[in-house]
Amino acid sequence: MIQQVILFLWNILDMIYYSFTRLNYIDKGKNIFRVAFKKYHGEELLTPDGRSLKKGDRFAQLHLHNVQLAKLLRQTHPNQFAWAITLKKQILSSLPGLVAFFEEHPQAKDIEVILGTTFLHKHIERLGFSVAPINNRWLRWLKTLRIQSIFLFCHPHGLTELINRKNLLIPKRIYISLDQLYQLYGAKEHETNTHLN
Repeated sequence: MIQQVILFLWNILDMIYYSFTRLNYIDKGKNIFRVAFKKYHGEELLTPDGRSLKKGDRFAQLHLHNVQLAKLLRQTHPNQFAWAITLKKQILSSLPGLVAFFEEHPQAKDIEVILGTTFLHKHIERLGFSVAPINNRWLRWLKTLRIQSIFLFCHPHGLTELINRKNLLIPKRIYISLDQLYQLYGAKEHETNTHLN
């Protein structure tokens, strides 16, 4: 009951947050990603295929839909690995939709790199993404607090998961070039793409 109330309030706050930001939904209710187009202010990042993201560049900021994430956690089996498998499958199934979004959005022509922050960075290289730490300790602490709060309130065994996996629930930055995303998750390429194990 408490989890349902928290999720309800969180959903309201998320709708308010969305109305004041420039987040773009991708197939609302089905795709776990949301995207915002922003100007970069961090240290330079270089993708394996040679694309760079420097201060002042336009980039696509990738967001996980945390309310949708919370709902998935509530529905997952309490088995210790079930939530990770469920979320990774959701991410993999959402990537082709992300490609379609960029192919149709007019601002995509101005960007070369997609950047996000997530705790689901283990083995993410297998999906074509690179990983970098969050160097700002206060920002890292805030993002860590947020994701651990999601687990505490929304996972069937949130407290146990936090105790057992606290060190794994530390977010990092993940990034990929737009060209690489198209190459890996365009309609034809996605049919033969490997997935996380």
